[in-house]
Amino acid sequence: MRRRIVSGLIALQLGLPSVLVAQSPHEGVKTEGALLPPVAQKEPASSPETSLRALIQRAEALFQRGEAAYRQGDFVRAREEFDRAVDVILEARVSVPTHPQLWAYYRSLIERIHAYQLEAAMQGMELRQQYEPSLLEELAKIQLREEDIKAAEAETEEITLDFPVTITPEVRQFIHYFTKSPKGRATMETGLRRAGRYLEMARRIFQEEGVPLDLVWLAQAESNWRPHARSPMRAQGIWQFIPGTGAKYGLRQTRWLDERSGLEQPTRAAARYLKFLYERYLDWPLALAAYNCGEAIVDRAIAASGYADFWYLHRNRLLPAETRNYVPIILAIIAIAKDPARYGFTDIEPEPALEYEAVPVEGPLDLRLIAEAVGVSPEHIRDLNPELKYGYVPLGETYTVRVPVGTGEQVSELLARVPPQHRDSWRIHSVVEGETLRRIA
Repeated sequence: MRRRIVSGLIALQLGLPSVLVAQSPHEGVKTEGALLPPVAQKEPASSPETSLRALIQRAEALFQRGEAAYRQGDFVRAREEFDRAVDVILEARVSVPTHPQLWAYYRSLIERIHAYQLEAAMQGMELRQQYEPSLLEELAKIQLREEDIKAAEAETEEITLDFPVTITPEVRQFIHYFTKSPKGRATMETGLRRAGRYLEMARRIFQEEGVPLDLVWLAQAESNWRPHARSPMRAQGIWQFIPGTGAKYGLRQTRWLDERSGLEQPTRAAARYLKFLYERYLDWPLALAAYNCGEAIVDRAIAASGYADFWYLHRNRLLPAETRNYVPIILAIIAIAKDPARYGFTDIEPEPALEYEAVPVEGPLDLRLIAEAVGVSPEHIRDLNPELKYGYVPLGETYTVRVPVGTGEQVSELLARVPPQHRDSWRIHSVVEGETLRRIA
């Protein structure tokens, strides 16, 4: 979900950096015996190229500080510096992809940080939460083949969703893409399998929030149901919230926690945001368009055309290209997901639903301690708690973690026995008769 433009801020709309020019007060000037007050005069404004170079230099300086910390074995500080380097670029009020030099540097920065992440992982350390590309990045690049378009135009079968919508030729074209092209079909199969983990939870929450249940499949278009999906513009999680919108809907984002990557919290936030958008436009396709590009862009398109109709705005190219594809992609995914067998998906085995219970804990706590205590893999505990960036609750913090069903009492008893200062250790040993401390060590 990428809401990148804030209405009324011309600098942002033009993709220009927001530069504050310092004003240097000069001494007062005498005129006919009177001392005039100091006059603030602007220094010459730096060019956009100069501002971008300065931006890159600041980011690179932070990256190099992270490198130095990494070489000294201070992985926590390295992680912080690398994160700050990325934030300098993404928080600069610059449309990064529209500036070739900045975009090339940003991609290089991400690749270099990723190389350190891999190296750290091989050493048993983690520099940061692991991220995966957002599916929407791939879908935005789809170029429909001529045969897909012609085949879609010939299809007339009735398709009904659980909210009012027109199944247009554009929707049928994407149905054909997801069912007939090898890449599209593989993408659809992956999503149908992964949806099994989260579908029951998502449907329950959407029903509680009064949102059409079919819209849970928006998650497949956004992320293919991957909690660690992240776009270059920092949209994150199954529902791809950017930081600002996530915070607006109550998703906490701290140095150790990012609830945008969670399970129930961002799902409820997505349902509430969709409901807000529908109440704003009284039209689900427009609400979906705004979920993708933001209310400001949709509002301007409606104001420019005089039509609050997504398909009119689509035909007249009044919305961004990605958004024009986004809505028919979601409608196509919903149509297929409602009846997979109808489209030839007859051998898909959905992954088992994640089942868990909640246990309140106090930090410090390493999730690997819980995994070893209940006899499951650390990866399984991480899957239940994807919002914990490093699999860790720090000292002084409290959080409700998810543990496998039936193990909540066991985990609570364990944590009651382990002193807080030792909960960031993650080895548990059952002592057997005859063992000594020396042998255990």
